[in-house]
Amino acid sequence: MKSDDFFLETAANPCESASARTRGCLPTAVSPQKSTASHLIGDAVIRSALLDAGACAVGFAEAAPVDEGEWVAFQRWLANGKNAGMDYMHNSPDIRRDPRLLLPGARTVISLAFQYPQAPANNPGIAAYAFGRDYHKVIRKKIKKVLSELPEIYKNAKYRICIDSAPILERYWGVKSGIGYRGRNGAIIVPGYGSFVFLAEIITDLELTPSSPSTDKCIGCNFCIKKCPGGALNVNGEVNCTKCISYLTIEHRGEWDATGTEVMETEHGRNTLFGCDLCLSLCPHNRHTDSKVIPELQSTPEMLTLNPTELTTLIEEEYRCRFAGLPLSRLHHSDLTRNLRSQAQR
Repeated sequence: MKSDDFFLETAANPCESASARTRGCLPTAVSPQKSTASHLIGDAVIRSALLDAGACAVGFAEAAPVDEGEWVAFQRWLANGKNAGMDYMHNSPDIRRDPRLLLPGARTVISLAFQYPQAPANNPGIAAYAFGRDYHKVIRKKIKKVLSELPEIYKNAKYRICIDSAPILERYWGVKSGIGYRGRNGAIIVPGYGSFVFLAEIITDLELTPSSPSTDKCIGCNFCIKKCPGGALNVNGEVNCTKCISYLTIEHRGEWDATGTEVMETEHGRNTLFGCDLCLSLCPHNRHTDSKVIPELQSTPEMLTLNPTELTTLIEEEYRCRFAGLPLSRLHHSDLTRNLRSQAQR
């Protein structure tokens, strides 16, 4: 699980990003006034190009305010303190509720999923996504290339790419655009590909035909809820970050409070260095899935050969240099030391 996947739709598999920054605009499209035939052609061209670039799912939704029920649930999640120390989740509520504020004239939210591989068998307590390169950079580069190479008819369109970089409820838009449905672990499940996926959005002033929202449901086995070491999961797909090992080992800064310490003193907590995939790896939806992992998101040699004991001797500068461009660099050196200390108590 990524650290950005906590609320049922926060800023990303059950948590989202510590950054509420907004970035990534690209000029590239079409007059918003189009015939039905033009709509269908444009939809097919863009969907096909993004799938060819490596996305395992692409869907379209009308750019509009988030549904009232979803917004009330998100506000309740925040009010109950389940975002833990991720105070940035309170920022920019107007934008988070209405993605049109991210791009003047926005008409469509394009949702994408990119699959990443599950963790290797000899995993030293690191979330699967962290074995690959920084997915923010990899996926952004892929999308930019697609948009820059679209036919001339799209020349004047505007786009904004969001990959854990803007205040947007990405899981909500994933469901709304039909690319997947929510699991009880908070993750988006993409039919055929499971929930080991990264989510991304493109906000555009192109008027694309909305996909049918996903109506599929989690099978409700409750394996994820029963096995979560901290009891952080709820049947409605919310995650209580104060009890989530992914949050505690990636996003939390400084020492853990009593609740966090209790979670990290569980057997699974003591065996975790960076993030937690337990609720994903137990999910039946992740068995016998198709594989569509682009080379850039495959596990790297640096991570596959990592011995955690090596980390104990690295000073901060060495740590930053060694893991530059890898998700592990997201962790502050002092928090890495905290996590290593916890592992040493096994």
